[in-house]
Amino acid sequence: MKNMRKYRFLRGFVLVEMLMVVGLIGLMTAVAVISFSAMWGNLKFKSQVRELVNAFQMAQNAAATSDRRYAVILDFTDQAFILREFKSLDLETLDPEKAIIQTKYFSEALTIDYVLYDDLEDTRNSEDVTEARFLAGKSGWWYGGKVVILDEDGWPWTIVVHRFAAPVELFKGDVEILLPQERDNIPF
Repeated sequence: MKNMRKYRFLRGFVLVEMLMVVGLIGLMTAVAVISFSAMWGNLKFKSQVRELVNAFQMAQNAAATSDRRYAVILDFTDQAFILREFKSLDLETLDPEKAIIQTKYFSEALTIDYVLYDDLEDTRNSEDVTEARFLAGKSGWWYGGKVVILDEDGWPWTIVVHRFAAPVELFKGDVEILLPQERDNIPF
């Protein structure tokens, strides 16, 4: 009789242990899934930002080493960018299929927020602006500026396009850009 009670007690104890182990495994799995999904979103964002920065760099480098001109067009409506080659200042006269080098649509991990050119033209001030264009020629970008993008959590990142031959840079946050100065304001 005493052995029977001991056996029932141990059987109940083993059941409680098993339930606790299953619960802990479930909790650890849930934490791992959440961490993995956050990491996956972060990797997606970084990959898409890298593609956009590379498109700017490719346009700048190709224009500097050839007699061709390039445009990086940011589409706010479709959340995409287009890298194009062009020969005249009128991009609309180009055959759209022949001039496109690369097109990339962003996922929900990256959102183009706004563009501020170094001549202070700001895409936030106009509701009918659907795209922003950065044009590269042999001597550099026709306009510099910044592209502010948002990650999946809504945090801003800034891509700075310097007007003259400096590399395109990525910064965390919404950073200020250097603006062209009037000749009278330069001390040297």
